Amino acid sequence: MESALEVVPLLDEIEQTRDLEDSARRELATQCRLLEVPARKRIRGAETGGYLLFLVDGHMACLTDGVSDNLESHRGLNEPIPLFEDNPVDAVAATLTPCLLLRVPAAALDAVPPQGLEVQAIDLNEAGSELLAEIYELLANHRLELPARPEVALKIQQLTSDPDAGVTELTEVIQRDGTLAGGLLHAINSPLFRAAAPIQSVRDAVLRLGFRNTRMLTTNLALRHAFKARHQATREAMKQVWSDAVLCSAFSFLLADSLKILHRERALLAGLVAGIGAVPIIQFIELRNPDPKPDIIDSLVEELRGITGVLVINYWGLGEDLVAVAEHSGHWDYRAEQPDYASVTTLARWSALQREGRPHPPAETVPAFEVLGVPPPPPGEAIAMLAHREDEFRSLKDMFSL
Repeated sequence: MESALEVVPLLDEIEQTRDLEDSARRELATQCRLLEVPARKRIRGAETGGYLLFLVDGHMACLTDGVSDNLESHRGLNEPIPLFEDNPVDAVAATLTPCLLLRVPAAALDAVPPQGLEVQAIDLNEAGSELLAEIYELLANHRLELPARPEVALKIQQLTSDPDAGVTELTEVIQRDGTLAGGLLHAINSPLFRAAAPIQSVRDAVLRLGFRNTRMLTTNLALRHAFKARHQATREAMKQVWSDAVLCSAFSFLLADSLKILHRERALLAGLVAGIGAVPIIQFIELRNPDPKPDIIDSLVEELRGITGVLVINYWGLGEDLVAVAEHSGHWDYRAEQPDYASVTTLARWSALQREGRPHPPAETVPAFEVLGVPPPPPGEAIAMLAHREDEFRSLKDMFSL
């Protein structure tokens, strides 16, 4: 069908469908439709009738809860933009130019199993089993609530990639977020960057760091906002997840810097997001049970964080190399064909556990050592190339301890 052939490439670009099996995506395409809508046509959220709508091409205005938003899409240049994403019945959209919309039946999408979604049996009590079943159902139906994208960091990434943007524009964006601005000044005055004299303004920090390091630091600092929970048990669990992320990030940076085979700034980010899949799981758990047992949280996180991590990284658009990091987080037997960030974060996680005296596998059983060309240390000892970099490790760790 000609329409289906046109739809498949669009489904490849949409967050809800890009991870489906090719055959499932082709089947779903036969149930979708491309709609040509003339200018000055109104569409109400209450009239979508069980369909998801995406703006493929054209210019529209949307009014939701009294807030107006302009949407502009160009076919082939950006991914289709979802309309009425949270399904508000009182929302209204109006076409300002002739538009092309993609209509996807929600029921057909819910019926498609996502690629590679497998959960092995784990030993949980009745309450834990019910939570696992509910999370699994949400995953299967693409309805698990994901952490909000770090929009400030994304805006900074856009500015630092724009040849027409300058220090003034970048400084203004950072200064709008007091926590981010404070974190940047804290980092620039740390021993890691060794400023000759104390730096007290965001503008001077940007000038000292340059666009690349500013982008790296602000992205990493902004990620901390995602690691939030409200109740005591879940807050403690999230605190541990963040602490592990910081350790993994610091060791990832030092490993990449020592090996000189991958970008150390990218490795720093990889370490922070290696365990990001735990965040939506913990936040989901606290919505269902404000005081869950720690072992239930640990079991669910350990079993599902790879799946949810892939969803988060794809949602944030951080790149396939970091998708692999989330996917293989915690898989000690992961063996890459060549050095990659997933291997780096595997050794970083091993180093973090070894440093804190927590359970970890023997180094000689972890393929990432061989992949990266790192000699496995004897039992009870740290990786040799990291042993003399304690000051840098502490500076990296302190950078996130605000």
